[in-house]
Amino acid sequence: MNKSFFTLLLLFLVILFSACNRISNDERICMQTRKYTQENCPLRMDQYTMLDSMVYHIDGKIMSYHYSLSGVMDTDSTHNTITYNAFHEMLLNNLQQNTGLHELRQHHVSFQYIYTSSTTGKEYMRFNFTPSDYNK
Repeated sequence: MNKSFFTLLLLFLVILFSACNRISNDERICMQTRKYTQENCPLRMDQYTMLDSMVYHIDGKIMSYHYSLSGVMDTDSTHNTITYNAFHEMLLNNLQQNTGLHELRQHHVSFQYIYTSSTTGKEYMRFNFTPSDYNK
């Protein structure tokens, strides 16, 4: 993931939390996530990664990011323990350090990242982070 990923998240969150306060936080997050996905996805994140959608699940307070991988990242041989651990550390670090995610963290949102093949749809990796994970 590159700098544009983090900039994208910051922009999304500014839009997300500028909505009116008459609806619940969960409803606002859900509406803004849906709107962002409709207007911006699919969105090329880098040479190998496409953000296909973002979905907020109110019933579990889970923000899901759905990515498809292409090129060298769209091969079984690329996905091993080393790749998984590198992605896990990068995503967790982003959750802990990204100031744009502060309000979602304050709202105790869990985060889910799902990476699939752009050619076969096969799921390569899935990461789930709860508040207890990113508040360590």
